Amino acid sequence: MSIEKVSIDKRVLWHYVNLKIRRVIHHYHVLSVITILFEEMLVDLKAGKPIEIFNFGILSLKKMKPRRYHNVSSRQFVHTDGHYVLRFSLASKIRKKLCQHLDIDKTLKDGKR
Repeated sequence: MSIEKVSIDKRVLWHYVNLKIRRVIHHYHVLSVITILFEEMLVDLKAGKPIEIFNFGILSLKKMKPRRYHNVSSRQFVHTDGHYVLRFSLASKIRKKLCQHLDIDKTLKDGKR
């Protein structure tokens, strides 16, 4: 069994929804609803509200701390403002189920943590 990395964008989701509803609703209406959904999710994330997906997890936008890094071209240390990072935390039911099926001996070499 091979696991492929699949990227889903609005267009792929739009085709999938059209197949599931057997094209009962015009495809432009479906696309507009999906677009509105994504726009509202972005507005909520920018406002600092987490998006909770029932029994799956929580999406949130987290502000990272400002940090210092070495700029190679100017040869000096520079401070950068904190960036926003999209974080996903898995629901506890799924996390527990995954941890039950995890074999640490196969995952980590020599069984060290």
